[in-house]
Amino acid sequence: MKKILLSLWLMLFAVVANAFTIPMQTFQEHSAVMLVIEPASGKIIAANRAAQQFYGYNEQQFSNKTIQQINQLTPEQVANERLAAANEGRNYFIFQHQLADGSIKTVNVFSSPLEIDNRVYLLSIIQDISAERDLQQELWHYQANLEQQVAIQTQEIVEANTVKWILMYIVVLVLLSSSLTLGVFAFRLRDAKRTAEQDSSTLKAIFNAFDDYLLFTDDKQRVLSANQKVYAEFAGEVVGKQLVELMQFPTRWRIQLDSIEETELTIGSRTFPVEVRCEPVVTKLGQQQGVLYIIRDITQRVAAERELRLASTVFATTNEGVLVSDKHNRIQLVNRAFTEITGFVPDEVLGQTPDLFSSGRHDTAYFTQLYDMLHKQGHWEGEIWNRRKNGDIYPSWLSVSAVFAVDGEIEMYVALFNDITSRKKNEQLMWQQANFDNLTGLANRHHYHNKFDQEIQRAQRDGTRLAICFIDLDRFKAVNDTLGHHIGDLLLIEAANRIQACTRSSDTVARLGGDEFALLLPDINSISDIEKVATKVLKALNSPFNLEGHEAFVSGSMGITLYPDDGSDRKVLLRNADSAMYKAKEHGRDCFQFYTSAMHEHAKARSKLEGALHKALVNRELSVVYQPIVAVDGRTFGCEALMRWHSPLLGAVSPNDFIPVSEELGLIVAMGEWVLYQACADAKNWVTQYGTDFFVTVNVSSTQFKRQDVSSLVAKVLRDTGLPAANLTIEITETVLADNSVYILQQLQTLRAMGVELAIDDFGTGYSSLSYLKRFPLTKLKIDREFIRDLPDDQEDCALVSAIISMASNLNLKVVAEGVETAEQLALLASLQCTYTQGYLHSKPLSSSEFSYYLKSSSLDCASL
Repeated sequence: MKKILLSLWLMLFAVVANAFTIPMQTFQEHSAVMLVIEPASGKIIAANRAAQQFYGYNEQQFSNKTIQQINQLTPEQVANERLAAANEGRNYFIFQHQLADGSIKTVNVFSSPLEIDNRVYLLSIIQDISAERDLQQELWHYQANLEQQVAIQTQEIVEANTVKWILMYIVVLVLLSSSLTLGVFAFRLRDAKRTAEQDSSTLKAIFNAFDDYLLFTDDKQRVLSANQKVYAEFAGEVVGKQLVELMQFPTRWRIQLDSIEETELTIGSRTFPVEVRCEPVVTKLGQQQGVLYIIRDITQRVAAERELRLASTVFATTNEGVLVSDKHNRIQLVNRAFTEITGFVPDEVLGQTPDLFSSGRHDTAYFTQLYDMLHKQGHWEGEIWNRRKNGDIYPSWLSVSAVFAVDGEIEMYVALFNDITSRKKNEQLMWQQANFDNLTGLANRHHYHNKFDQEIQRAQRDGTRLAICFIDLDRFKAVNDTLGHHIGDLLLIEAANRIQACTRSSDTVARLGGDEFALLLPDINSISDIEKVATKVLKALNSPFNLEGHEAFVSGSMGITLYPDDGSDRKVLLRNADSAMYKAKEHGRDCFQFYTSAMHEHAKARSKLEGALHKALVNRELSVVYQPIVAVDGRTFGCEALMRWHSPLLGAVSPNDFIPVSEELGLIVAMGEWVLYQACADAKNWVTQYGTDFFVTVNVSSTQFKRQDVSSLVAKVLRDTGLPAANLTIEITETVLADNSVYILQQLQTLRAMGVELAIDDFGTGYSSLSYLKRFPLTKLKIDREFIRDLPDDQEDCALVSAIISMASNLNLKVVAEGVETAEQLALLASLQCTYTQGYLHSKPLSSSEFSYYLKSSSLDCASL
């Protein structure tokens, strides 16, 4: 793999140097994993087949991905890796890549610029090094112990080899000398013959005792004699055979006389490394009698040398610092990474103790416990703070192992450590992100809840009070919608700073989300202390906000609850504070309210209502009733469709209770669409029976306009029911107009262009503005019952109603007076030329069948409609 990567890297260098492009076939078919990436965006332009197989994405999936989605390191971690690569002189980076199956692989990434169609991209070659990284961890752990063991074994082998060679020479020389002597003097030394035979037997026993292969051959390599090791290896006859018939050496391998060489030997199916010594055997007269081959199996020695080289390479190249000390803890050996991490060169630390690196953050008891564990278990691992040569203190992860001698006593210590400063920073960043709001820097909901639990335990232990405050910014949404989210964010940051400035250092200020803030006030002695803090916070929020040239005004609504007065459970207290905050909003905002038990009952009732409301439409618990709208001349011209809810659990629920809740929950969208369909279907029948001037009025909330295209919905309903657009009036509240939304204005203009009439409800009670009547395409204006109730006795109401009707007439708007209950009210409105009246004087709201009967039986001349 390294050769492949090297060749690819050279190819890349050639491509960049000569501004050539890589052939597509070479790119696609190459076995290395390769990606082409756009540098600016990180978008993956191309991926070869090896990349598709490695990552598990097809070509289409790769085209929709960026390298940031695959690389699991944060931008800061990527920057740290680039710096580390530069410091180490590496031409590659080590990243964490996520595959399609979710698994994480550690990879080397080689990148180089690549020019395609006069545009520069990055060609990245990816190598999976996950297994290598795992192997490195194992090698690092056993490295020092391995070096020691290999050195001992190597020394023993060398010493044993020396003894064997010396002994072998002696045996061979004695054997040859004895044989020649016996041959010359055999006939003269009969007595000496017996002695020689004994010596020969002894030498032969020694000869056979050698663990090496000993073969004596003639000049043509025909075996004349061999030791027992050779006979044990070969079952057949040995003497008389050629050496190459018994043993196979590499092709073209030759050995010179009086030499020692290492090679590979094949005997049968087994191939292993050997050391071959070739010695000529000569007489005293210098005549060569033959050649002695001494063949030694060096498998164990080669393996030991390989392990030693591997350990040495790991020791020198690992990124972990390695320190080896003797049993007295005097430093004996350090590696390159040690110097890079600590700044100390070997000469400065050899013979010293690790106390040289003490940061002063750990006491004597800490190190006593560390060495106790080393003596008992032989290993210790943990986080420790050390000092560099320049005095900087840094965190490191230290792993220390004790190396024991044969007698069980500690012989040395091997310590592996790495600098975890970056990891600690990342952990701190992750903790910061997990516990604090990114925008304001305040505690987030998670951290607030943890602090809450801690403060409850402390208050319970100390017998003190704890105040919990919820704050919601009033009118923040209007600022955010009109001035933009950027200004809204600046307002939240400034609001957070103002709230925090009003609290103590022991208090906790949190942003729970959106424009909601929360306080934890421990050690509260009296209610007046809380009121002072609340007043101070609300006053700070009520001051103008100057945001990049924009002046914005908001206020705060605060709910307060106390531990242990209002509860001892976090969830209960949070719910109490939330209930109190909504009570503050109901009291006009810009104020604070303390929690009471009545609020809890109200919250329970609301929760019960919400649960039942979710099922109301599906269970067909909703219905539509119609209240007549009568012209001043006494003829019924239309009706208003009103939604009613009868719950099996709650009974009849007032629209004033369930409609606001349905708007908050978003259920009003589906409910409103259902009412529109029912009303238009019924109105189509009444138009067919009583004339084309009949109209039905349907209420549409601001939530519906914001969450859907009401004009498209109305067009669909009119098509489905067959009701002409002119017979439908859409009734909106002033809050729809107050949003001042271009999107809502476009919907209203589309409805008018279709022929649908538009009425503004409860005019004069909310955010009424004469500009609405000019800007929006309205056709009807409804006077709220609040102004009708005291007619004709209240002169101020009379004047207001007269002015509204006069103004509407001048603007060509029809007027509908709601809540008409007496003949005197009707007479006054008729005299003021009010277009329509609506109220219990004419009829209460009726069901569809009841309203049909009302039209049929009424004394009004319906046939003329």
